[in-house]
Amino acid sequence: MLSKGTILNNRYRIEEVVGRGGLSVVYKAFDLEANGAVRAVKEISKSCTEMVASAKQESKLIKELYEADKSNFFPNIIQHAETRDCFYIVMDYIDGTSMSTVLRSGALPHSLVLEYGKEICSVVQFLHDYGKIYSDMKPDNIMIINRQSTIRSSFGSDRRSGLLKFIDFGAVVQMESGVPIQYTPEYAAPEQLNAERLDKRTDIFNIGAAIYHMVTGKKPLPVCDRNKKFRSSDKRFVFDPKDRKTDYTLKKIIAKCTEDDPEKRYRSCHELYHALEKAEKNSNIKLTLFTAAAAVLMGAVCLFSYGKYRSEEIMSYDQLIMTAEKSASGGEKTEAYRQAAKLRPEKTKAYFGLMEAYKEDVSFTEEESYELVRLMTANLAELKNDPEYELMAFEAGKLYWYYYDYGAGSNEDNTTTRMKASSEWFSDALNEDLRMISEKKYQMAKVYHDIADFHAEIQKLVIEGDDAEVYSDYWHSLTEMNRFVRSSQTETEIVLLETYRLIMNSINTYAYKFSAFIPEDEMRALFDDAKAGTDELVTTTEKTAQIRQSIIDSYDAASRSIDRAYGGRK
Repeated sequence: MLSKGTILNNRYRIEEVVGRGGLSVVYKAFDLEANGAVRAVKEISKSCTEMVASAKQESKLIKELYEADKSNFFPNIIQHAETRDCFYIVMDYIDGTSMSTVLRSGALPHSLVLEYGKEICSVVQFLHDYGKIYSDMKPDNIMIINRQSTIRSSFGSDRRSGLLKFIDFGAVVQMESGVPIQYTPEYAAPEQLNAERLDKRTDIFNIGAAIYHMVTGKKPLPVCDRNKKFRSSDKRFVFDPKDRKTDYTLKKIIAKCTEDDPEKRYRSCHELYHALEKAEKNSNIKLTLFTAAAAVLMGAVCLFSYGKYRSEEIMSYDQLIMTAEKSASGGEKTEAYRQAAKLRPEKTKAYFGLMEAYKEDVSFTEEESYELVRLMTANLAELKNDPEYELMAFEAGKLYWYYYDYGAGSNEDNTTTRMKASSEWFSDALNEDLRMISEKKYQMAKVYHDIADFHAEIQKLVIEGDDAEVYSDYWHSLTEMNRFVRSSQTETEIVLLETYRLIMNSINTYAYKFSAFIPEDEMRALFDDAKAGTDELVTTTEKTAQIRQSIIDSYDAASRSIDRAYGGRK
């Protein structure tokens, strides 16, 4: 791993880590031969020759697409470099935010969904014209860049919009072969699960699944259940019956994209693009009528709001922070921190205070999440330059991991949702700057990130029959998390309880897998530790009391899972 200030290939000065995977790290770097232009440097360990070969092939394809495309959807590959241990790909740095990060705060406005949907159609149509099938369209692979730009649509009209860039082309296949390489279960079409030949309509399905995520703020259900049985689209793409916000036309578009039978889907991205364009025009007509009806009322409101805004504007950042810290009212405290963050979005102090305020009622709501992400991304590039950004990212990760309420309220807890929402924050935290502030927090961030990765990938690995090697690392992460939490004198009751709940659920689900490499007394010890911690904890809120009771109710099932796991191996 490269440290800050390292000069790679006598040209690229490494600035910071901006992302990482199992065997790869992505750095932000400055190009000393191009007036300090910002680059992204992807480092791939040569310990995995297949991964290096795949990266070389993917970078070659990206360069071809960049040179052929006039809409600027693809990053430019600048150079390859190698050391004894690693292979490096240098490309343009994308100053933006992944769509998956934006969706942490919930659904996007319909106007953005339609605009982004059209842009996605444009880039996939370009790929189809180039003889390729993308086959893994999802919000994780889409970056929303932090500037406005006029772009040329593949369908001929100039328009002004937030430009999207696409960052992962590892699953792209030749249209002639249509042989599946990889897919993401939540966005996958039935033919991908069944390893059947892919065509343009597979991408249509993936796009529809991504649009569903944008519209609802939640991922679709995977294409197969836990028993690897096919799950039909009418069970995967479900709208809340009480949902009155989602336009009926948009629901119809999603339904047609995600038909199980490819023959019933849109035939091309060109056709889907024009369906979205038509929905956009209808939406604009409705908006115009609404705006005319509301104009008089808004005039009065604006006069009042302007005066209020002016009074807030004259308060300095430090004054707002001081007001928040002295406030006894939760509402006044959060509002003062919000105003401070709006005034100086590139400074971390207001976010630390805001996150603590959100924890006070033991509930971090969708609305609060949306507000926090919106504030943080207002000037993200500058915010990342704050010396405490990584520490702030760590605290944001914990906020989502333990307090986020999105998806809660059903018969099952929302553990997976919370993990996924927190994962990118912990990824941001995993930087040497955090290590210098606190080695323990750096190690904790790594454990959280690894556990979230396990839960994000395990279903796919099981489907592919490639899960045998991951349980040992997961067990280590569980025990490390328990050690960190139990040794701390400052963790809240919800942090303790959610840790114990994760341990119990993991033992109940994976006891047999764990038993392949750890002795029974070691698993019993972790079980007993979580049980003792739960039994001795006194709760102070209704929410934590419910969590504690759910853990107690799981004791017998987890204990029986241990018995079965080791009984079956005797």
